[in-house]
Amino acid sequence: MRLPTWRFLTGLTALVLLAACGGGGGSDVPAYSDAKITLQAQFEKRPLTPAGFGTTTLRPARYCWAEVRDAGSSALLASGYLGSDGTGTAFVPRGAQVFVRVYAQYQVPSADPNSFFLRGSVKNAPLPGTTDLATFSAIPVWSVTSSAFLANQDGTLAVTALAGNRIAGAFNIADQAVAFGAAVRDMDGSASLRLPNLHTFWTTSTNPADQARTYPALAPAPGNTYLVTDSNRAIFSHGVYGLGSGAANTETDEWDDGVLQESFARLLFADHSYKADGSSSLSLLRRDNDNVWVDRTEQSESTAAFVAGFSDFLAGAVRNDSRLLDSYVDAGGVAQVYTFDLSSHGAVPLATKGEFTRGSIAVSLWGLWKNALGGAQPGLQTLWAAVRSTTPYADGTGEYEQATLGCYPTYLQGVASRVSTSTWSTILTELALEAVPNPNATYFAGTALWQTSGLPLSAAGTLQTYAPSADLYYDRNQSQAWRFTHGGGARTITMTPTGGQDFYLELIGPGGWVMGSFSTPGSTRTLSPSNLPAGVYVARVRAGATTATGTYGYTISVN
Repeated sequence: MRLPTWRFLTGLTALVLLAACGGGGGSDVPAYSDAKITLQAQFEKRPLTPAGFGTTTLRPARYCWAEVRDAGSSALLASGYLGSDGTGTAFVPRGAQVFVRVYAQYQVPSADPNSFFLRGSVKNAPLPGTTDLATFSAIPVWSVTSSAFLANQDGTLAVTALAGNRIAGAFNIADQAVAFGAAVRDMDGSASLRLPNLHTFWTTSTNPADQARTYPALAPAPGNTYLVTDSNRAIFSHGVYGLGSGAANTETDEWDDGVLQESFARLLFADHSYKADGSSSLSLLRRDNDNVWVDRTEQSESTAAFVAGFSDFLAGAVRNDSRLLDSYVDAGGVAQVYTFDLSSHGAVPLATKGEFTRGSIAVSLWGLWKNALGGAQPGLQTLWAAVRSTTPYADGTGEYEQATLGCYPTYLQGVASRVSTSTWSTILTELALEAVPNPNATYFAGTALWQTSGLPLSAAGTLQTYAPSADLYYDRNQSQAWRFTHGGGARTITMTPTGGQDFYLELIGPGGWVMGSFSTPGSTRTLSPSNLPAGVYVARVRAGATTATGTYGYTISVN
């Protein structure tokens, strides 16, 4: 007899129905002797505010996995994903002693009822290292279990994950992942886009070594490979904080919805996220630097600033809440809430505002959405379309995916091409509030973003460096880009540090990062593409494994 499953009846609304257990012959029709159980799964939500936690409310465990099992043998009687309201219906043998277990394991549906957009879970363990698929799958997922009950008649069962024992926190993480997946699906609107699987590792372990907040990355497997599920989805994993002892300098992330959403957004910029099976090394959204955290109020390298700022914007837009809140316990043992408000033009100091500052990018994007593009789904789709744009321009600036550099000014060209003249005028007003200049031909011909030179190029520059203890590598003054037009064929780019510090050399062009040199710290670096397509490129020099704080020089040539 076929094991009953909860099946989606529609692609997007996704209310599910459990097949019969006693119908015989694999029939989906419930037998007369079956009892109908309507399950309502929910969790206690602790809303975080700038002043601390608000009033706890009940939220549905949307799209989470549920199982009905025999209380005596634990035999699986029925299972499947719940609907968008956290409900599902099962038929079990009347008179059976059963219990229900709901997992913080979710599936965001796609428009195709035979497929899904995103799957993932919240695992109760520290972030693992290299594992095989069986070991990874065996890592426990957070769950809540009902008491055993006698299914002697039809009825409704409510299963609630409580905040008091912290299980509700896992379901909030899962619910935020559901919100993220649904938002990306709806912004993109494509029938074919799918995301890899995403698993969050969240443990309440009191061992500080078990605690980590990381961005999503491919889950490594033995043999320098990565994990892929039976449904041909690559597995990405990341960690969030869960040490809730209240001790000084500790954090918990389960109720920090903005923090969770910013972490999820980084999946879109992660290597190998371009295809759901991980078979391409590219990221879904272009990324021309490391997928790193940079300060919200300091000017950073242009491409790193954009990735971080766009992720912050998505973290607010997915929830339609401008506040990014991060709860923590300070050095004095006092609970605090850090607040960054995307609707506030005072969030970034005037001296550091601009197109190179993560916070200004996020704040201005929020202003574009709310004040120039209507603040609803169509405006959000416009901003998403611009980050997916592949339109090239003759001067190499392009729109985001086909620009020489994937940064805020080139992204804004994709926005400009999608709005009316009057709307663009309103957008320029919003940008000016964050000191973001008009990304016009005059701007791209200037020196704020890059130095432009004919070939052959022979020049010198200086970069700010820091000792390793400072852990600073992505500030604006730690990199410099040299733009040149290449006619096709071979090219040689050479960079030599002149002050004894280590600088990286990279080649970037239309479509993103091309190649780089990072090994042998402090040495001359050479890039020699033999068949580089014609286009406008930049050679970027940036601080590497530096050993001292100061200003140090280099020379660069392009032949």
